[in-house]
Amino acid sequence: MRPLRLHIERILCPSVRIPLTAEFHYTEADPLVVLMELHPAEGGVVPWVLSRDLLFDGTEEPSGVGDVRLWPSIAHGRRVVHMKLEAHGRSCLLEMDRGRLEEWLLETFDLVHPGTEFHKMDWAAGVAALVEGKRNQP
Repeated sequence: MRPLRLHIERILCPSVRIPLTAEFHYTEADPLVVLMELHPAEGGVVPWVLSRDLLFDGTEEPSGVGDVRLWPSIAHGRRVVHMKLEAHGRSCLLEMDRGRLEEWLLETFDLVHPGTEFHKMDWAAGVAALVEGKRNQP
């Protein structure tokens, strides 16, 4: 599936915003998650692994606890999603286009319908790997 590339803003305070790019990746091989890569202007990549359900829920209503929180809003007449990321006592507030994010997430639902994420999992192999890992411990 094609990644979603969005120009987003990091909000430092109402009058100070820093533009950056976010790229969202989804694969059927890991159907519960979306990988978000933040690309700051100064270079580098900051990866975040997000729950696909949490991300979609955040386009509709306030969602999340802990290190990832999302909520829909209107900013300057535009439909947006705010995302607050927290780690190691620091936080970052991001604002992104809600319509494009929703559209892309709905495409992921066409690939793997919500509620069917576990249908293709090889449970026997997973259990065998856990059991084998336990046997190899001292």
